[in-house]
Parts: sequence; C-alpha cells; structure tokens
Amino acid sequence: MSAVMVVLMLAAAFVVDLGMQRVARSDMQALADVVALDLARELDGERTAGELQGPMESAADASTLRNSSTLGFDPADPPALTITLGVMDADGEFLAVLPSEVPTAVRVQASTSVGFAFAGVTGVEDGQASRRAIGAAESAACFQLGSYAATVKPAAAELFGDLMEQLVGQSTVGLVGYNGLATTRVTLLDIVDELSVDLGTVDGLLTTTVLLSDFYLAIATVLERDGKTAEAKVLEWAAASFVAEQPVLIGDLIALSSSSAAALETEFNVLDLLVGSAFLANGQNFLDLANLQAGNSSIGWTSTSFQIIEEPRRACDDDEARTAQVRLNSTANLQLDNAPLLDKGPVSLRLQGADGKPDNRVVLALSVELAGAHGRLTDVNCGPPVTFEADIWRDLITTSLNGSVILGGSVEVQLPLLVGTVKVQVPVRVAMTVSANASKPASTLPTHVTVSYPPQEYGEPVSAGIDRTVLPYVDLDLVESTLEVGPVKVGGITIATDVLTAAVNPLLQGVLPSLLTKFALANQVVDTVNEILVPLQTGMGLTLAGADFFALPTPQCGTPRLVG
Repeated sequence: MSAVMVVLMLAAAFVVDLGMQRVARSDMQALADVVALDLARELDGERTAGELQGPMESAADASTLRNSSTLGFDPADPPALTITLGVMDADGEFLAVLPSEVPTAVRVQASTSVGFAFAGVTGVEDGQASRRAIGAAESAACFQLGSYAATVKPAAAELFGDLMEQLVGQSTVGLVGYNGLATTRVTLLDIVDELSVDLGTVDGLLTTTVLLSDFYLAIATVLERDGKTAEAKVLEWAAASFVAEQPVLIGDLIALSSSSAAALETEFNVLDLLVGSAFLANGQNFLDLANLQAGNSSIGWTSTSFQIIEEPRRACDDDEARTAQVRLNSTANLQLDNAPLLDKGPVSLRLQGADGKPDNRVVLALSVELAGAHGRLTDVNCGPPVTFEADIWRDLITTSLNGSVILGGSVEVQLPLLVGTVKVQVPVRVAMTVSANASKPASTLPTHVTVSYPPQEYGEPVSAGIDRTVLPYVDLDLVESTLEVGPVKVGGITIATDVLTAAVNPLLQGVLPSLLTKFALANQVVDTVNEILVPLQTGMGLTLAGADFFALPTPQCGTPRLVG
C-alpha cells in the first residue's frame, strides 16, 4: 500500500507542477504579444535598427511593468525579453536586419521560470517557459479604380442619365442634387452609425445584409446632418425606387474587396456608392443602348446585348481592385452600294441574298469584351505630403466580327473541249465565312503610379496611361468558302461540274481575299461602338493603357499588428 501512495503522490506532484508551467507558457505568449504590439509603434520606416535599439529596450521594460500579472512575476527579476529587429520576407518569415538597415518588424521572445511546489518529491526545482511574437507597424490605406463621379460632364450627361434610368427607374440627371453627389464623400463608419447594425469586426460588418433602401436612407441622413439637403433628396428618391427592397451585403454595396480597419474611416464618393449599388441590385446588368442605332445610316443594329459587370473596384492595403468589365454582343447589318464588288477581267461578282436575289447587306455578329484593369497599392506614406504608390495592369481587350457573305456572278474561262478551246461564262455562287479579331493583350509589366496629396486633390483621377480609345480597328479574313458552278452547256452538251470547278477555282482564289477590302465599312461598326463606350470609360475605369487611379482619404500609418 505504501508503494502505491508514493506513486500517486509523484503523479499528483507532476500534474500540479506541469500545470503551473503550462500557465507560465500561456502568460509568456500573452506578454510577448503585448510587448511586440507596443514595440511595433516605434517602427516609423525611417530610423535604422541601430537607432531604434535603445528606444526599443526602454519601451520593452515599460511594457513589461504594465503587464506584471504573469505567473511568478518578480519586479526584481522580471521575465527576460529578447528583442530582434527585422523584416518579413515574401513567405512570411522573419529576417533579422543589420544595425544600418531600417526594420519593419520586431520579434520579442519572453522567457521565465517557475519554481515547482513539489520539488522535494519530484527532484525538479523549476520549469522554463518561453514564447515568441512578431509585431509590425503597417500602413492602412484604400483606393479605387474608376469613378462614376468623374462622368458628370455635359458630353456624357445624356448617356449617363439613360444608364441611371435603367438601373433605378428614373434618370437623376435633372435632379438638383445630382452634381452635388459627385463631390460629396461619406465614411463607412458614418453609414454604419445610421444603419443601427452591430459593428463587431470589420469582417463581420462587410458580411452583414441590409436592404438597399435602408442603405440609401442612411446615407441621406448623413448628408442631411451635414447640410446637404438637395443631395439627400436624391438618396431619398433612390430609396423608393424599384430596386430598393433588394437585400445586399454591405461589403458588396461599397464594392470593397478588403476587410481592413482602414475601410471604416475611408471616405467614399456618394455618387459612386449610388451607381455601384444600383448596378448590384440590377442583377446581371444587361442594359439597352438605344443610341447605338443613331448616327450612321450605313449600319443597322439588331439584337444588342450590353452588360456591365461590376467588380470590387475598391481595395485596401494589399488587396486588389478591379475595374468594371464590359461585354457587348450585337448584330450589325452593313449596307453596301449596289455596284458589283468585282467587275474586272474574267470575274464579275456582286452580293446576293440566300434566295439568290441581289442583296447589298452584309450581316456581321459583333462581340466585344473589355476585361478592364486591376491594381494594388505598393506603398503609402502618411507624410506630409500623403503619398500613394500603386501598380496598375491592363487586362485583355478583344473584339471579334463574324459573318457570312454570298456572292453571285460569272467567271469567264477557256475550256479545252473536243471541238477546240471554247470561251464560256460560268455562273458561280460563292458562300464565304469571314471573321476579324483584334485584341489588346494583357500587360506583362504594370504602369506605376506615384501621387502626393497635396498638390493632387482627392477625387481627381490619376491616369495610368492616356490612351482613351476602347476598341482597335479590325481586318476581315476569309475563313472558308464554298463554290457552286454552272450549269453550262456547249453545243447542247452539259459540261461536267468538276470540269467547271477546276477551271473557275484558280481565278476565284486569286481575287477573293482582295474582295475583303470592300468591307472596310466594318470598322464603322468599331467607330460606332467606341462613340458609345468612350463617355463611360472614366466611370468604368477603363482605358487601353490601364485605368484611372483614385486615392481614398485618409490613410492610417504606424498601425501595429501581430504578424507571427
């Protein structure tokens, strides 16, 4: 029995002492975390590791004394702290820096020992506890690509009004507060206060669902409070529109891909919020382009489908923002003149319809896809002056035209017959499939943007590329063709089809590719589409060379957080 009691006492002693050691480890982790956050506040991106060593040690001692509740804390012999300054590499690993280098992270190791209560039983006097934490001071800032507020110009007002009417049921162009919205900003925190939702974490906020009407009314209340009565009326009217009862995530409403705390204090343009949220509630965003038909009597349009796909165009910190994407599918009827396309030498050809009758129309199916652009911040300095740096990449832009062309006419050939060589006119019908494809490939290297506030003002676009043309011109190519010949009789004898085909083919193959130059009118299709899309380019953030960059006020710098 005594042997059993000894074993039980040893087991109990180990359990108690190991429990104390486990608590000590937990306390060391908490201490390392707190000290790392406190020391991260000293990282300013300017002082070297050598210059920071003294201030870091003083700050570490003060932080340790503020957190004296750790197990076994003795003011005369506090936990040992080991401080190392460094940087985080691309893989998230901590790398120590030289004294002459500027650190962006600090690693803290907190160590202590606890005396074991049952040392006399177990023979072990104490237990060690050591834990690490890495803190970093990071900048928090947000930006966006493209701004609908920048489209409030006389040249684009009518088109923009048509857009708004389809999205929310009525054009806002005639409303008094419309232009005012383009220069008005609100913070997400202002909106949340009026929505009466539980703030909690930023992640939780962005995944909270609200009615679009409540979102609009919350913005209206903020504007009323700031004395912007006319602008508030626009939001109140929008709250009564046919899309207003749609439930939508707050993160989607502000088109934000980030969950950074910087998003709460970031100022958002009210017109951008109105249009972007209306796009979201509209669903697939298929819009009518009534004025696609206007301005060119040589082109008729049918079955037009125009779609704007909103992306998370705003982003914070290391996240990526994208411009809107545009897809356009339409059928264009080119009206050519009635003259033969080719009437020279042995070949005479003119356009025909499927019924074999003359028809000067060429039907082309148009498909356009503008994938837009994407970008991310590379550096932010809170200044003064406040400076943003970003890289912007252009995404793929493609245009394609496809159609069928029927040509009818005759080809004069010399046929070697038994009676000798005979010159005959061979009736021909040529069905051609034509296509044209043009693209602006995605950029492999980004356009770098650096902008300071001041002299730049918030709300002014910074163009990452100046080319405002949307679609490039195209050249039609012959994809394939089929040939029908005859019938032809000579002296009452019908000439075999394969004989006629063999005689006609070489002549046609020599002239068919050159006929495609007759369809240069196809580029008037491109011109017409460009005239429609260009006024919306700034709003959608689209350019061939990149996008319009907008920094959002106001960035936060030196925000500490744990990174390891």
